[in-house]
Amino acid sequence: MATRILLTGGSSFTGVWIAEGLAAAGFEVIAPLLRERSAYEGVRLDRVQRLERCARVTFNRPFGSEALLADIRASGGLDVLAHHAAHITGYRDPGFDPVDALARNTAGAGAVLEAVREAGARLVVLTGSVFEAGEGGGDEPGAVTPYGLSKTLTSAAFDYWTRAAGLRFGRFVIPSPYGALEERRFGWHLFRSWFAGETPLVRTPLYVRDHLAAARLAKAYAEYVVQALGSEAQTSVARPSGWIAPQGEFAQRVAAQAARRLGLDCRVELAAQAVFEEPLVRVNDQSGWGANWDEDAFWDDYVAWYAGLHQSGALD
Repeated sequence: MATRILLTGGSSFTGVWIAEGLAAAGFEVIAPLLRERSAYEGVRLDRVQRLERCARVTFNRPFGSEALLADIRASGGLDVLAHHAAHITGYRDPGFDPVDALARNTAGAGAVLEAVREAGARLVVLTGSVFEAGEGGGDEPGAVTPYGLSKTLTSAAFDYWTRAAGLRFGRFVIPSPYGALEERRFGWHLFRSWFAGETPLVRTPLYVRDHLAAARLAKAYAEYVVQALGSEAQTSVARPSGWIAPQGEFAQRVAAQAARRLGLDCRVELAAQAVFEEPLVRVNDQSGWGANWDEDAFWDDYVAWYAGLHQSGALD
């Protein structure tokens, strides 16, 4: 029987890619989602539809809810709990409440961990962030932003509760992912400008970030779960690294890949960055995860996704 993994947060950008990576590696993926199916629309609905092709999806199953606990007890067995879901609403807002986010991220955690242990699970994998305290390298090892603090607190809580439940604990630290189905952030700004015949401005070109393609992230995640399941270590961590470069260089790389596939003049303008509200460097340090991925196919998919959004009017 295939190794069975319960993956929360499967409708997020990275969540759906992780689900696909796990399924491609032979895992049976069960993906409980927070809301009813009718609550998803636009890109979020696109993710759900893609998730349904690689996982068994259930709806209206908040983490810690009685509905989710009942599903776990009736599952017929689990091997891994992959807790990828996290409270991120308003995460860029300086007023983001890390304590409230911690409470949301861990609600019912004790009951869920007990249920998955009784279902046969051996491993809990929590998704971490390069913006947590103790991550990211550079000269500023503390948490970055209130959101980074919330992830720091969540990691500490799950480390404690998982070990208390007699389960192995793993962390998969995500740096700066990009790819099709991503949120409306940097990539949207670039492609929207190019399709409008404009030159996008990169306001923070000097930030050094670890740019990890979603396809490689997904492959790395599956590799890590396989390794952690085969290890006797009580705790472990993966810090997959992609392409470490300043944000301005990353924008130019995306521009070159887009221009080659779209036939457009995809230029970028780099601002003279003088304000540094975040650490200059925030990167991972393990380049071996997810190697031998198909980079050309990834870029084809990434650019085609934005072209499809433009053609449908959804990019405006």
